[in-house]
Amino acid sequence: MRKIIIAISALTLITIGSITYLIISKTNSYIKQGNILVEKVEEYKQQYNKLPKTITDLNIKESMGTGPYYELIDSTKYIVYFNIGFDNTFIYSPNTKEWIETP
Repeated sequence: MRKIIIAISALTLITIGSITYLIISKTNSYIKQGNILVEKVEEYKQQYNKLPKTITDLNIKESMGTGPYYELIDSTKYIVYFNIGFDNTFIYSPNTKEWIETP
């Protein structure tokens, strides 16, 4: 009986560890891809003294699927984001320079 409990506990820990690793890995991938787009937006802003209207102004094809996506809020504000799952988004705010997952 004790061996079964130890085996179940070990399997549970391995499963939780694997899931945690996958989540962290995917989050880091989003951040890496998103930061490339953010850099291009900021370079465009420095070069033209304005924000791009769309991602095509950066000579980038808009991706289908999760993203990254660029959205111009107004002449001075923008966001870069990913669609995660059905209702969640992973958003970069240039004001705070942080990535935030929202439900």
